[in-house]
Amino acid sequence: MNTEKPITEKQAMKKKLIHNLIKLVIWLILLGMCYGYLQSHPAEKISFFSWYKVIYQQTEIFFQNLFGKNWEWLKQKYNLESYYQALITLSEEKPCVDPEVVKDLQETYAALQKEPKNTLEHNLQQYIDKQYEFDGELRKECPNENNNELEIPETIESISPNAQIM
Repeated sequence: MNTEKPITEKQAMKKKLIHNLIKLVIWLILLGMCYGYLQSHPAEKISFFSWYKVIYQQTEIFFQNLFGKNWEWLKQKYNLESYYQALITLSEEKPCVDPEVVKDLQETYAALQKEPKNTLEHNLQQYIDKQYEFDGELRKECPNENNNELEIPETIESISPNAQIM
């Protein structure tokens, strides 16, 4: 004899709903823990989200190349932006750097980010020159520190003078 009552469809659905709600609560708790970890560890947060930016930049460079535009200017701009970011991080970490230099560096970086593609050919060299100035100031203000951590990107001279800009 079988003493168990057969489970109705409604009861099965209710059981499945409760099971899924428990899973949802567990996943929300885990997600909240991950969010808390990322908020308390900014370097992890940056490394986690920076690949979106890299993929976007590489896709943009690919399409520039695909449509016959000179992608080298855009690639140079992105390399320069990453160098400026590294300089800003390095200068913010060192107490020997003048806050005005950090502020000027951040303003120059913001201007570089806003630089339109059609003016890169004419203005990129100015940003490269400023990059060397900032690098020199950083080395001068903190002479006892090892400032050879950053690699200076290639100069603009390697880009073809017949380049076409969007």
